[in-house]
Amino acid sequence: MKKNLLILELNEADFNFFLYGAKKYNFLSIKKFLSGRKKIDTFTKDKNEGFDLDPWVQWISVHTGLSSKIHKVFRLGQKIDKSKKQIWDILSKKKINSTIWGAFNSALNTKKNIDLFFPDPWSFREKAFPKKFNSFLKLPRYYAKNYPSINNFKIIFYGLIFFYKIVFSSSALYFVKIFFPLIKIFWISKLRSFNLYFFLDLISLVILKKNLKKKKSNLAIIAMNSFAHYQHNYWDTKNYEHVYFWYLNEMVKIISDIEKYYNSSIVLNGFSQKKIKNEYHLRPKEPISFFKKINLAYQNIEPNMTTGAIVIFKTFKDKIKAIKKIKDICLYSYPLFEIQNFRNEKKFFYKFSLVSLKKKYHYKSLEKNNYKNFFKKPEKIIKKNNIKKDQKMFLDYIFKNSVFIKSTSRHVSKGTLFYKNIKIPKKLIDTNCRLENKKIFNTILNHFK
Repeated sequence: MKKNLLILELNEADFNFFLYGAKKYNFLSIKKFLSGRKKIDTFTKDKNEGFDLDPWVQWISVHTGLSSKIHKVFRLGQKIDKSKKQIWDILSKKKINSTIWGAFNSALNTKKNIDLFFPDPWSFREKAFPKKFNSFLKLPRYYAKNYPSINNFKIIFYGLIFFYKIVFSSSALYFVKIFFPLIKIFWISKLRSFNLYFFLDLISLVILKKNLKKKKSNLAIIAMNSFAHYQHNYWDTKNYEHVYFWYLNEMVKIISDIEKYYNSSIVLNGFSQKKIKNEYHLRPKEPISFFKKINLAYQNIEPNMTTGAIVIFKTFKDKIKAIKKIKDICLYSYPLFEIQNFRNEKKFFYKFSLVSLKKKYHYKSLEKNNYKNFFKKPEKIIKKNNIKKDQKMFLDYIFKNSVFIKSTSRHVSKGTLFYKNIKIPKKLIDTNCRLENKKIFNTILNHFK
């Protein structure tokens, strides 16, 4: 009999927070879930948040065994080079079947021995396999791409397609069973982003369970991001804690059922987060309108879950002009935007450089004397410089048409891996009894030898 393995990638989840909630709210399924598993600390040598200490970087290292310096994937949705082989690329050549569900920046390079492939919703160019799953991808992808400027007509349209598939499937019975608790959850947290992410992850698991029951892959990777999203933006809000743990408890029940199909399993977070004093990161409400305002000749914009987006151009000349224009937008000689240039491609990534201390913009904040009361003061600001009237009007437009997204946590380079019926070769463990993220790749391949 071939070996099999279930890998659950709970991005950035704080497992101590899991245990805290299980005890506080008496959710038995959460308590049982992590018990009976061996445990090892994980780590990454990457340190810079917003560049290499990010999930779309770290999970690529887990899936390829390569450091960020070698795989060079630094942005959400950035496609990995085909020469860099992922776990399932290698296993497919050994006739080992895989299901990949929601893994960050994952790519389908071959359909051979791939039972099911469902990309993360920020990988805009990747399609699901089999193609029938593309209908489930439309809603989360639209929400991911257009948050926080949602077109009500489009969200309803994609929502109807999404729910039509569920209502007329065998998964509908599950949602009938949890209908009243779910109504209560939506009454508490309404349509806030964390609730929608949790709900989509829950539906995703129900659909996946049904398909794995029909055909169990030798390797199944299930990735979820809703726990990280909550911790990043709502970790300080006690009113919503119960919502977090209700969803976790429901998801754990489904995952425990899926785990019965497998004799070995890994549960990991890639790396984790720590709580911080609240900060507010800026994000344009409508990036398309913003770029029209500054007359950029772009071809397409791909916003992501952070505060920025990838901007794509028809020509390199258009890109160079756009970079210069954006870099010239300053506040007291301090650049308002950070740019990462993809040198050999007609695109770049941008995001706000400034971090706010308050969640609402006031016009007077642009006055030099009040600046320090609103933003974290960058060291590079030249105090003597004044803002001209036309510049002030333009900056005012930017801030008035931006959303201030609360941040309640920061990434840390340490993580945790729980495992059952799998051996971690001693040569992969460092002198501090830890496992580096990129060596998780070798651990998984070793299991299938």
